[in-house]
Order: sequence, then C-alpha cells, then structure tokens
Amino acid sequence: METLLVWLLRLMLLLLGAGAAVWIAHWVRDALRERRETWAVRTGLGMLLLAAIYAAGHARLLIQRTTLEEGRARYARYGDPRLAEIRRAEVRGWILDCTGDGDRALARYDSADGEIVRSYPLGQGGANLVGGGEGAGLRDYTIERLYASRLREPRDWRERGQLHPAGSNLRLTLCRGATGQAWQLLRGAGRPGAVVVQDVATGAVVAYAATGGPGDPPLGIRRYAPPGSVIKLALAALWWENGLPDTQMGCPSTIEVTPRATISNAGRFSIPSVEVPHGMLVPSCNTTAVAMALQMREQLGAEAFIEGYRRFGFTPYDDPAPQGVEPEFWATSSSAWQRRMSPPPSRLRISDATGAAEWAQLAIGQGPIDVTVVGISRFVQAIGNNGIMLRPTLEWEQAESPSEVERVMSAETARRLQVAMRDVVERGTARSVAPRLRGIPWRLGGKTGTAQIPGAPDDGWFAGLIFGPDEAPRYSVVVYLQGGGPGGARPASIAAELTRFLASDAEVGGQVAARGSGR
Repeated sequence: METLLVWLLRLMLLLLGAGAAVWIAHWVRDALRERRETWAVRTGLGMLLLAAIYAAGHARLLIQRTTLEEGRARYARYGDPRLAEIRRAEVRGWILDCTGDGDRALARYDSADGEIVRSYPLGQGGANLVGGGEGAGLRDYTIERLYASRLREPRDWRERGQLHPAGSNLRLTLCRGATGQAWQLLRGAGRPGAVVVQDVATGAVVAYAATGGPGDPPLGIRRYAPPGSVIKLALAALWWENGLPDTQMGCPSTIEVTPRATISNAGRFSIPSVEVPHGMLVPSCNTTAVAMALQMREQLGAEAFIEGYRRFGFTPYDDPAPQGVEPEFWATSSSAWQRRMSPPPSRLRISDATGAAEWAQLAIGQGPIDVTVVGISRFVQAIGNNGIMLRPTLEWEQAESPSEVERVMSAETARRLQVAMRDVVERGTARSVAPRLRGIPWRLGGKTGTAQIPGAPDDGWFAGLIFGPDEAPRYSVVVYLQGGGPGGARPASIAAELTRFLASDAEVGGQVAARGSGR
C-alpha cells in the first residue's frame, strides 16, 4: 500500500511538471511570434532548461533506486562506510588477562574464514565488562571502548608515523579462568545478578561477571539495590570501633520498635541469648541488630553512625539524596573509565531527625538504603585487608602499587569480623554450603543478605572472604542475585564453588596463582 501511494505521488509530480513544461513552451513560442521583451523569452527558456535538468536527475534516481536503497540500508546498519574502513584497517592492542599470556587473552585477533577478526574468548561472559558478545556495537560500558585510545596507541615511537600502527596491549587484573567460572555459575543461577572477586591485598578485581543487555548500565557497577543483612557487618564494626564491649542480648522472634512498626527474624526464629555483635551476625538475628542500633544511637548519638558509615564507604544523607558518581572510586589511568564507570555512591538516609522505625530498618539493610555490588565489595576488601580500604582496579600496573583510601577500621575489628564471617559458613545462615568446601585447604567466610522488594521476589546477597591454606584472607567475593531468594542458598553456593575453583587453580599453579600478588 505504501509503495502504491509513493508511485501515485510521483505520477502526480510528473504530470504537474510535464504540464508546467508544456505551458512554458507554449508561452515561449507565443512570445517569439509576438516579438516580446528579450528578458521574458530568456526567462522562459531558462525555466525549461531547469525543468529538463530536474526531469533527467529524477529519472536517474528512479533508475538507480534499488542501488540507493541498498546503500541506505548498509549505512543504517554499519554506519559511515568511511569510518568502517578505518576501523577495519586499525590494529588495536590485545587485552590480556592477569597472566599476561597471549593464549589467555580476553580480546585478540584470530583468523576466521580467511579474514582477521577481533575475537573475545569469554563470549557473553565478558560482554558486560570486556566487550564482544551479543550487541557488542551497542555497548558503551566496556573496557574495549573506554580504553580505546590506549589500545590504539602505537607500541613505540618508531611506529607513530605509520598510517595504521599496531596498538599497545592492555594487561588487566581479571583472570580469564576465574571470570569464566563466575559467569557459568551466575548463568546457572538463572537470575539477573553480578559477581565480583577482589584481591584483598591489592584491590585488584580478579573476576567480574554480570548479566544485562547491550543498552543496560553494568549491573555490578552502576545499579542500586538494598543490601539486606549484609549491612550488619557495618553495624558490628561500628559497635567495636566505638569501644562497646561484647555483651549478652536476647534474640526474640519479633521486636516492637513503635506501636506501628514491628520487625521479625526470618522464619520468626528466636534465641534466648546471644553475645553481640558476633552472636548477632552468625544466625543473622534481625531483632538483635535493631536493639543494638537503638542502643548505640542512645549512647553515641546519630553522629557516630554518620561518620562511621561514611568511613566505610557509604554516603549518609538527609534530603535530597546524593546524585552523580564517586569520581575517585577506581584506581585507573583512564579518564574515560573514571567518567563512565565510577559507581553512584552507596547511600543511606540517616540524620538526627531519623525516626526509630526508619533507624531500625537501616540496621537490617532495608528502607532508605541503596548500595552497589562494587561498593559492598570494596567494604569487604577492607575487612580482609585488616581494615585498610584500597581503591579497586582492573589495571595490572595500578595493582602493583595499590592506591590506599584510608584505614577504615582497626585491625582488631577486622579480625573479629573475619572470625564471625567464617562462623556464618560453618554453623550460621550459610552452613548449607559448608559440605561443598570439604577436602580443600581453603576456607570461605561471609555474611548472607536477603532484601525484601515490594511486589517482587527477595534479592539474595553473599558478601564473603576466601581464606588461603595459611588462614589469611586472599580474596573478597560478593554475589548478588536479583530475585535470588535467601542469601544463604544460591548466592552462598556460587561463592563456595568459586572458592573450590580458586583452590584448584592454585594447586596447579594456574592463573590466579600466577598473579604474583606478593602473598
């Protein structure tokens, strides 16, 4: 129908043009017979000439219509063909993994069907961070794009004058094996989510996997989510950092905060008495956490919470909520990466005016609190690094000289949290995954989190530490599953399987062991 209308319109234009040309021709003939002014005759002849040129051009367009439509379609799909030729001619550097081995590169050139093509061995597993995968051309948040200028930079001064010099390689802290394993485990969970593994001694991101389409901001970096009980690690740290002693508290099934606000434990379990903070963390007792938070507010005031949370990497605010990003979050040499991939600040609304009900919600990671997966990962890295927080990095050179943020807690507080996290896996809310770790010298500790989302399934979290055979923390591991249910189930299982993988990798001198992180 549309084609018919187009041809009818063209026919009308042709008839109008032909009619006008005939009329002008008759007018010129009459003007010549009647010997009218020369300028009028010339004007008429000029109009006839223009009409003839237009008719010839339009006829040419009609003849070449198919070729033009094909060219338009190619442009819409591939963009400016001149730029495409430039891209095909350039030789970008390879993106190497933590080993620096070309055979384990994350992005390289391979031969396919007689052509040299850019390939991404991780496939969809690396699409949300490295590049490649489905819809690769639409992804703006990738290392391939944001480090493009470095990958195109000539390898030495002798190549700078060449038309298409070979670009410089970029070595990352990501280990291909660990990242691929994280992706397989995440995909097997069947839920949107993200997994981040960091070396606690350097801040290096050893593995990163996340779901998401080409147009989506990276779920593990730029997306907010409530943390659930994972935030109890910060609550316990505040308790110890402010010099409050270990003491006995009850863990009732419910606690009435106000006449209209009651908080209960998951499954409404109860324990007559627990030693806090350790005994609050292991079974993840909500009611005890609320009682601790209210007691600390009464004894220390809101300012102690505000300063403590800020030190741990969370941004306290009143109204309005802070916007933008954390510009100094990453240790990176790329201004493009810093600009596009800095996460929004993990934030919680807290002030002197915060009511008791909202205060209680914050103690268990609900209410007006938003975090990112990498924000939680940075906090857990500090726990594993004996209280010293480092800027996360993906660049090998940056990891060799880590960028320290500050000491955010004492070494003693960090050690106590590490002990509690190990007990969570051995006999607490993540004890179901303990059998998965039998037979290996490595251990897993962590804190589970289950965040309630109105009108949707609960989100699941596991924020943990992986301990090597020497009992020292090696890696932080944070797993987030949107709608993934209890944190002690699928999220903790993913962390346990990653622990087994890293232990096996170390035994055979694999990728992670080859990093040479100084341990």
